[in-house]
Amino acid sequence: MKKYLISFCFSVLFGAAAFAQNLGVDYFLTDQLDKAKEIFERQLGENPAEANYYLGEIAYALGDTTLAKAHYEKGLAANPEYAFNKIGLARFLLKADQKAGIKALTDISKEKANKKNVEVLIAIAKVYYEVGVTPMYEKALASAEKVGKSSPLVPMLRGDVLKSKDDMGGAAGEYEQAINLNEKYLLPYIKAAQIYADINPNFAIEKLGIALEVDSTYPLTNRYLARAYYNIGHYATAIGIHEKSFNINTSGIGELTDYAAAFFFSQRYDEATNLIDKGLQKDSLNFVLNRLRMYSALETQDYGTGLGVAEKFFSLPLGKNKYIPRDYITYGDLLSFNKLVDKAKEQYAKAIEMTTEKLELYKKIGEQLNKAGYPGLAAEYYSMFIEAMDGQADTKDYYTMGNYLYQAATTIVRDTTIDSAYAATKAVEYLTKADAAFDTVTARMPDNPLGFRNRARVNASLDPETSQGLAKPHYEALLNLILTKENPAATYRRELLEIYQYLSYYYYLQFEEQGGKDEDKVQVIDYSNKILELNPNNAIAKQLIEALTAAPDNGKKKK
Repeated sequence: MKKYLISFCFSVLFGAAAFAQNLGVDYFLTDQLDKAKEIFERQLGENPAEANYYLGEIAYALGDTTLAKAHYEKGLAANPEYAFNKIGLARFLLKADQKAGIKALTDISKEKANKKNVEVLIAIAKVYYEVGVTPMYEKALASAEKVGKSSPLVPMLRGDVLKSKDDMGGAAGEYEQAINLNEKYLLPYIKAAQIYADINPNFAIEKLGIALEVDSTYPLTNRYLARAYYNIGHYATAIGIHEKSFNINTSGIGELTDYAAAFFFSQRYDEATNLIDKGLQKDSLNFVLNRLRMYSALETQDYGTGLGVAEKFFSLPLGKNKYIPRDYITYGDLLSFNKLVDKAKEQYAKAIEMTTEKLELYKKIGEQLNKAGYPGLAAEYYSMFIEAMDGQADTKDYYTMGNYLYQAATTIVRDTTIDSAYAATKAVEYLTKADAAFDTVTARMPDNPLGFRNRARVNASLDPETSQGLAKPHYEALLNLILTKENPAATYRRELLEIYQYLSYYYYLQFEEQGGKDEDKVQVIDYSNKILELNPNNAIAKQLIEALTAAPDNGKKKK
């Protein structure tokens, strides 16, 4: 769908009996152009003048001026007395020759049938405002106000103009004035709700509740009521409202998008995807639907499909749309899961660059990279987060970063596609950093065994032959801590087995290498017996006891 040439549609019921409910008009005036177009195309046979006028306005809003002019001309031919098609054509004259355009519009306003027709006068004012002839806009609006002092159409136009200038508060005030002038006229409730749904959803819900009391069957009320509930996170309520009014064959693409978004943020991804795909069949270039499809593919782990959608999404013309950090993060994640991590880093960099909330992005990127199988890179982003926190990072963040580094070291030495010497050097780098992270954990949480356990494991990896005993002080510190806990044999059985196995082996190596010292032999047997207390069938513990019991007290064992 092409983007609008103008930034708003004006809220005037041109050519219809005042305030008669024409849903096509109301859809047009609330920017639901696709839905409005469907309705007016069906009305061409029964009311060609009005239907052609609105089809012309829709075409003009979408940038197709040739089609717009053709519709105005058809409408004028169908009913030369219907003023609005003449006004539509005068817009082109006004842009080409301002003096001639002003004369044409002035002549229309002076026709007997139009002099006191507030709808015609406001339509003329609207054209002047669009083209930028401000003095004539103000004059035409003053004439409309004089003729229709009690008409809600004047404040409605003022509201639309203020909205086009991003004065949402002023626009809402004008819509409220329109409601006060005619409480039965539903469109200003909807126009106000369009503003309040984003800035004050609860007030939008209140206003739409009043509109429902006026007419419970009016479809636009439920559309924006669902959006207001969506905006306050009441997704189930929004879905319930959509379920009552949505029809895949007749509902507009905007309503479908709102419905799909409610499913998505309710984490009902399959239902969201199904609805999004149906929407894309109708409008394959829809920016928001392609965005939601990309998000849904990531959430459902459909990474191949998601990458294709992401590439399409970022190739769409932006128009008035804007990318948000989540777009780049999602694209980066999909690239990561498709093993295109270098390209992923480019997308992550774009997300980080465009936001001031960088800290949480570092964490999120790290978490996703770890899931994608890049723990070393994940640790880099976590490190950026911790550094940016300047000493204020939580202990759990150091713990997470340490785990990523430990996992990265384990992964790289197993990767047969990487040079073994490089892998060994990189593994030591990862492990050294992991040890520092877990050191922070133990310092901050001296009563928690996790930090001590992970320092022991990291140092065991740094000393895989156990020749230096790097893990020994950490396993001993872990053991001392665990033994202070209630019922340690039951609660920490796995950790105790790990400690005793390491220490029994360490002292066995000492016994072998240091001339068979009695104190080392005693330690081996003692820790082996502790293993058997927890696991009577442990074969290694039995072998160690058997080997040392049979050995001379001062003889060196052969390996």
